[in-house]
Amino acid sequence: MLGSVALAVVAAASSVLASPLDLIKRTSPGTGTNNGFFYSFWTDGQGSVNYNNGDRGSYDVTWSNVNNFVAGKGWNPGATRVISYNGTWNGASVNSYLSIYGWTRNPLIEYYIVEAFGTYNPSTGATKLGTIVSDGGTYDIYRTQRVNQPSIEGTSTFYQFWSVRQQHRVGGTVTVGNHFNAWTQSGLTLGSHDYQIVATEGYQSSGSAKIEVSEGGSGDGGSTTPPPTGGGGSGGCSIAKYGQCGGQGFTGCTTCASGSTFWSS
Repeated sequence: MLGSVALAVVAAASSVLASPLDLIKRTSPGTGTNNGFFYSFWTDGQGSVNYNNGDRGSYDVTWSNVNNFVAGKGWNPGATRVISYNGTWNGASVNSYLSIYGWTRNPLIEYYIVEAFGTYNPSTGATKLGTIVSDGGTYDIYRTQRVNQPSIEGTSTFYQFWSVRQQHRVGGTVTVGNHFNAWTQSGLTLGSHDYQIVATEGYQSSGSAKIEVSEGGSGDGGSTTPPPTGGGGSGGCSIAKYGQCGGQGFTGCTTCASGSTFWSS
């Protein structure tokens, strides 16, 4: 009896296992290198995510009923490089992002240059700090904060910097340095670069993507529009009378309206 039960269990298990080819192709969560590129695959473990590293800078990912995952291919460390990418992204009708994604340390910053998003705009509820025109599109600049959330340094509190493209696209060239410069002009300071990838992210959704990444392309110089009067950041903004425009630990706009007198307690 014991032997026959054991055989039955093995047979049942084998009927639900993927083929050996699928098992070889799938990449486990983590980071590493593949065909000269760095890759990162993170998931909170809920739902199903199948991520594969392909030839050169390509990858494909399919996700089902996930809570949250981020995966993609690029470089380590990040830099002010020009990045080109193309492919397919079946995330426009669900909660998903396609972005240049990376981290810095000291300070710990998670950043996104969002090329396309689905049913949820990741900047919802954030204060707009300005805009940047780069690579044929206009991006809105934001900063948000995550409190006690997963990061490359474990559970931490950190800021997120965002450039969110108004005209969605899946394929093109991103001049990363333009965004870094625009963030600096808006009072947002990056640290020492960790990794930088072209990432697909899904949140409480199902979808798929197949993306190929490369370095170089016809990037442009970009131009930055200051944030509106009274907005956060520096970069040409000004604060109306009786508003805060300085002080210890203040990270918003530091230009006081004309005729104001600085006062401190």
